[in-house]
Amino acid sequence: MKIAIVADKKAGHLSQCLGLRNIIKKYSNDKDIFILGKDLISLPGFLERTLTLLRENLYLFVLRLLNPSVVDHKFDFVICSGSRTAVPAYLLAKASNAKIIYIGTPKFRLMKKFDGIVSTKQDISKVYKVISTHLPPTKFDPYVEKRELDNRSLVLIGGDGSGYDYGEKDWYRLAFEFKNINTTFVNSRRTPKFAWKNLKENSGPNHKFLDLEDTPFERLQEAIDSHSHIFVTADSTSMIVEILTRGYFVNVVELRGPIKREHHHEVLESFKKRGLLRILKLNQLQLSDHKYQDEVRSFVVKERESLKARILELI
Repeated sequence: MKIAIVADKKAGHLSQCLGLRNIIKKYSNDKDIFILGKDLISLPGFLERTLTLLRENLYLFVLRLLNPSVVDHKFDFVICSGSRTAVPAYLLAKASNAKIIYIGTPKFRLMKKFDGIVSTKQDISKVYKVISTHLPPTKFDPYVEKRELDNRSLVLIGGDGSGYDYGEKDWYRLAFEFKNINTTFVNSRRTPKFAWKNLKENSGPNHKFLDLEDTPFERLQEAIDSHSHIFVTADSTSMIVEILTRGYFVNVVELRGPIKREHHHEVLESFKKRGLLRILKLNQLQLSDHKYQDEVRSFVVKERESLKARILELI
């Protein structure tokens, strides 16, 4: 079975596609991946919205003209994530007569023709073929065996978004609270440069730093596997889900807020009720839990097996 991925440049979207593909069948991570703007040409957002509102078939026709080589590819299955990938992915699937699945919340009428929508939302219209899951797939697989760990904390930090809006004081407070804790910090694309610089300038004697853009996947996974406690700022759904899918308990840190509630918070609450994570304020770090909690890995394995069974039934 040949499986293609169509993704935009958001790391979280690509991670979900890679994860779902690996659940179905193990693949080389860099094989058969089409990135918008690189491997597939698409129109700018405002033109795309105009054409899809007028007539989606018109946009499909334009994309076919822009990507004449799409007919040269033959796949059995196409996976996409990110709203802008939907139409190009459908074009690729049609050219191969392949099944197609979207990961996320559907936004185009065209998606009614998709073979499945994988989503954590339970209230999506029945016109879509929804495959609900409590845990979205990611590029991480559950760990195989427990190992001896460093007595260190891994802190993955995000930035503004998902209902959170941080100020300079919040980042200074984060640096202060972890000052005397053996810590490795990992940033993200949303982490403000001044915040990352501030963490380094106010680092404690046992602090380390990993810049995500310069850190290979294997190095990041090793960091996740080797630390005893894992913290993620509350704004980052993708990083929280990635840690969970590795089978580890997550300590979610709220620097402040949220200023408004979004679907992101419903997902976190569902994980909290299942005992998969704990939400902490910065003055509650002493209440954090060790990452090895058997119920977490058990939950992840069951969810992945259930999702795989339903996808294979669809195929």
